[in-house]
Amino acid sequence: MKAILSKLRPSKRLVIVLSAAFGVSAASGGAAVYVGRERILTSFAEPSTSGLECTALRTLKLDHKGQRWIRLHVKTDRASGPERIRTALRVAGALAGKEKADLYQVVVLDAAGPEDRAGVRGAAIGAEVLFAPEPRNVSGMDEPFRASYKAGTANAAGMFHGKAVTLQLDDVRALMAKMADRSMCIDPGATEAANAAAAGENAGH
Repeated sequence: MKAILSKLRPSKRLVIVLSAAFGVSAASGGAAVYVGRERILTSFAEPSTSGLECTALRTLKLDHKGQRWIRLHVKTDRASGPERIRTALRVAGALAGKEKADLYQVVVLDAAGPEDRAGVRGAAIGAEVLFAPEPRNVSGMDEPFRASYKAGTANAAGMFHGKAVTLQLDDVRALMAKMADRSMCIDPGATEAANAAAAGENAGH
């Protein structure tokens, strides 16, 4: 996490994350709403500074023109926009500390939202973070971070139709500095594999 924070330059702004860096957000259709720093930080004045518990849906590791890109889709249950973006930032930091890549992407979906890969686009995306340790080396990344979320909560189908809010780099820096938790999401696949391995060991005794 310290390595990430050291790369943040507070004088610059982030642009909207619902870009085509991974081609998952092109169908968004919602315009970014740029809000002032005071308004954003006021909306984050909530107890859960590290976001919420989340569940990993899938991890995609891509070789893109000689670069390593990691895309992680996660789900949260009925979370507000600020809670979703804090969760995405926390997981992006944890992922960067766990695996080396040129670009990390964390997409937060609602628990009731689509689970198929093709459905992860547009209104299904409740929050999204892109992190490039060396942004000049990644096409389309002018800053280390791009972070945005949809205002409001998801509907019964897990779709977000609120306005898109983009965080400034100073806001990303402030939020990450306050995080006490650095944990990843729960990974059901990894848990099942660990349980199977443990069962196999016990059977051998």
